[in-house]
Amino acid sequence: MASGVKNLFKVYLKRNNSIMKPLENPVLVLGGGIAGITAALELSRLGHAVILAEKSPFLGGRAAHFTCKATDTCQKCGACLVEQRLIELFAAPHLLVETQAQLTACGRENGQFRCTLKGQPLLVDPKRCINCSLCATECPAAEAGAVVTTSQVPHHPRYAILPEHCLHFLEGSCRVCADLCPTGAIDLNRQERELDLTVAAMVVATGYQPADPRELSHYGYGYVPGVITGVELEDLLRHGFEQLLQGEGRQLRRVAFIQCVGSRNSRHPYCSRVCCAYTLRLARLIKHRLPDCQVTTFYMDLQNVGQTPGEFLATVQEEITTIRALPGIVAGTAAGTVKVRYVEESTGQALFEEFDLVVLSVGMGAGRDNQALGSMLHLDLTQESFFQPADAEEQATTSQPGVFLAGTALGPMSIPESIAQATAAAWRVHRYLEETFHRGRSLGLRPQPTP
Repeated sequence: MASGVKNLFKVYLKRNNSIMKPLENPVLVLGGGIAGITAALELSRLGHAVILAEKSPFLGGRAAHFTCKATDTCQKCGACLVEQRLIELFAAPHLLVETQAQLTACGRENGQFRCTLKGQPLLVDPKRCINCSLCATECPAAEAGAVVTTSQVPHHPRYAILPEHCLHFLEGSCRVCADLCPTGAIDLNRQERELDLTVAAMVVATGYQPADPRELSHYGYGYVPGVITGVELEDLLRHGFEQLLQGEGRQLRRVAFIQCVGSRNSRHPYCSRVCCAYTLRLARLIKHRLPDCQVTTFYMDLQNVGQTPGEFLATVQEEITTIRALPGIVAGTAAGTVKVRYVEESTGQALFEEFDLVVLSVGMGAGRDNQALGSMLHLDLTQESFFQPADAEEQATTSQPGVFLAGTALGPMSIPESIAQATAAAWRVHRYLEETFHRGRSLGLRPQPTP
């Protein structure tokens, strides 16, 4: 094992009071969303040393912002699986997590990869932080995103400072957070990190980028009050329905969902696959919590709504109104409602309806860094800029030996699908390491069963 990785794991051992000996032929997992977490966790269970690198301050990815959509029964949305996996991850052996860190260089040498991770300074000391929230509530640049937090319980600390938005780094004067911190957990003098690693394999689990509804101005996002995205609705609902009602400032009597925003158009012709099921679950949740609210879904086609689609759709259509039409114009009214214009499919007649809240179900696009990362690792991309697997049947593989794919880096997937695919990817990495380095036999390791 290269000295850089040995030193990293010495830090890990010191942090965790572990007696684990450094293991050879580690695996670098890029991306700390649900797919990256799953791949790292499974590889750890298989006895491999893992470095999990995530560019944001917290693990969990976009799925960490999703809310449980249970009504009187579980709707199998998978949102609860994120926190469950995080709890398991933080207890896993042979695993080092590096947040606010990105891959900046990678080259091949003797069948392995020499990689450089560049990380932002970790300004909040986890040993001293008590999650009191003073840094977030008192920061003069909080609205600009200088201090961010997560609601995922397993994280500690649950606060992070982003230098690119912090006045101390932008102007060189502000020290409000450091001066107020009761335990001295904030050190604004910490420097950027640069970690040189040699790894035997890599897993690319860098996720997806939601479509930007501002590119479709006729939907009114960003300038018509009462128009939000499904992601924003999920975030509001994570804090309870009171937060949603207070955020809108009025009683919700009529709510509309608009499907395929940023998908199935001339620019992005593909279907994002999972949006229909997520939207219908959200619609059912609102109807369950607000029985007098009229909920309407505008759709093009209903896709991928579960293992028993007929049964699920029949239940949904008893509770909410589904209209097969994509609205052409969304505009505000003097009364503060949102007017939606659409063409009725059977008659071709233009109709208008007013709603208190319009939720845009945005599609799943390729990650912004895919082009640069693909070039660095010599990976092929699809026409839509997702990573292209070398084998359609075995999607984890790439054209580069030792580099594997997991989760929505490949294309749109649900949370359960991402978990299943990432688990398969981890086993494919394990097989590659066994075949290439005879690692299991040389160390006498046996795969640990998945609980």
